Amino acid sequence: MRKELNENSRKREQGEPLTMLKGYFSFVLHTHMPYVRKNGKFPVGEDWLYQVLSDTYIPLLGTLAELEHEGIRSCMAVTLTPVLCEQLRDPYVREQTTEYFKTMIKHTEEDIKEFSRDNDRLRLELAKSYLDDFRRRLKAYAAIDGDILGAFRYFEKSGMIETIGSCATHAFLPAQKHRQDITSQVLIGLHSHRENLGTNPKGFWLPECGYRDGIEDILDTEGIDYLIVDPSALPHVAGNFPCYIGGSNITALKRNKNTHLNVWSPSVGYPGDGNYLDSVKRHHNSGLYYWKVTGRGVSIEDKELYVPNNALARAFDHCGHFIKNIQEELDKDLSPKTVPGGDLKPSEFREMKMAEKHDIHPLVLASYDTELFGHAWREGVYWIEITLRSLAASESIRLALPHQYLESNPPADSCRPLGTTWGENNDDSTWVNPETSWIWENLEKAQERFSTVSRKHTGPEEENSRQALEQAARELLLLESSDWPFMVAKDRAKKYATERFNNHLERFDIIVGALEKGNLESIRKELEEIENLDNIFRGSIRDITSYFR
Repeated sequence: MRKELNENSRKREQGEPLTMLKGYFSFVLHTHMPYVRKNGKFPVGEDWLYQVLSDTYIPLLGTLAELEHEGIRSCMAVTLTPVLCEQLRDPYVREQTTEYFKTMIKHTEEDIKEFSRDNDRLRLELAKSYLDDFRRRLKAYAAIDGDILGAFRYFEKSGMIETIGSCATHAFLPAQKHRQDITSQVLIGLHSHRENLGTNPKGFWLPECGYRDGIEDILDTEGIDYLIVDPSALPHVAGNFPCYIGGSNITALKRNKNTHLNVWSPSVGYPGDGNYLDSVKRHHNSGLYYWKVTGRGVSIEDKELYVPNNALARAFDHCGHFIKNIQEELDKDLSPKTVPGGDLKPSEFREMKMAEKHDIHPLVLASYDTELFGHAWREGVYWIEITLRSLAASESIRLALPHQYLESNPPADSCRPLGTTWGENNDDSTWVNPETSWIWENLEKAQERFSTVSRKHTGPEEENSRQALEQAARELLLLESSDWPFMVAKDRAKKYATERFNNHLERFDIIVGALEKGNLESIRKELEEIENLDNIFRGSIRDITSYFR
């Protein structure tokens, strides 16, 4: 605010027109990976996580460092899901990440030899670029001693980002049958956030933006100020304005639909531009990408070689388009609008009066999966960087973290969100459908069994059962992940997702079966092996079973 007032004072003295603040903009990046530690390797498994670390997380931290050096603050809100944090802090994962970089450096050097031998100049230059990237990222990873979470903690303390809480293992809340399973996901998730990131989050990310009536009551008692919903949840709330949920102190912030489609839409989204690096066609030796998208619907055989400079130029174009779209969204919220007949629409009247009467500015909140940038859209992290730099220089649009926006623009009204998601049709059908019915049936049975067995083994005399009961809780939490039904329904590594769910169910059955029979000695060796595979929350939460009571 002070910067804008000083700039307007200068303009007033020089007779220049004053700048009007149109509104605010927030990037929200939802950072999540399912639990893959020691559960498969390639092509889906641990390597998935290491690729994202290399392609997205480390470059994103580099971008934040560059912007911090330039004096830019309030860049983005970031969800770091608890299940991801547990893996990023794990010594085994950190060690294997370093090994991954070394392996990719070796593979890239082999590509360089091949392209040099074949006089393939264009791919040779690309391979050299890859080699530089891998070496630089390995060096950056070593410089922070593999402590990705520590780097995010630093940027939060410096005002670059704010971290947002989420559920323990990214459970799809609308499909949970019992309140205790919803509560345990939320409370364990928040406990893990405080332990791993050192803050009490002000915001909360609902997995899959799946709003469930009453969730605000749980969040309210935990000191959460806001949650993010899909715009389909608030069709009756006009414009890009916040509202309190019911009688709670929780604010609902809407994702902006148009900014989402600009990036995410398969038909018109930026990553589908023909100049960008293709993320499907791989080189047979290294698995690296050397071709460009070429065009929407172009077959793998017809992909053309990638030209980096052309891709970076398109990123500039898309940055300009994106900022123009933000301006248009804010203009719609603040300017008088008429229909052809000259009458103001009721929804437009409400949004205009909200801004005028309550003196609040609109917020364009653009949220995406973090892993899209760099991993799926190679140029995406660069696009974020130039977009943030451009927005920071804007006089009419102010970058703000969500909590900063709400401090100066508290909600003027209350609302009651609908039970929608950010999935297809904005309902639960992306996760709950005939293809996934077996998952939900088995999950509900497991939840009920755990509830029964945990009540039986809660007293001080049951100390010998604690270890087994806590591991059963970990397996149950992993069963609840929304990733498995999504991957099954979308046929994306369906076999892997099916195996993962069934493996966790088998491990759960072994442990709970022994508890039910009072025969833990028979599974001591198996229990130790299971604990080694699935150690989530083992070092960060004491007595995890207490969250299920």
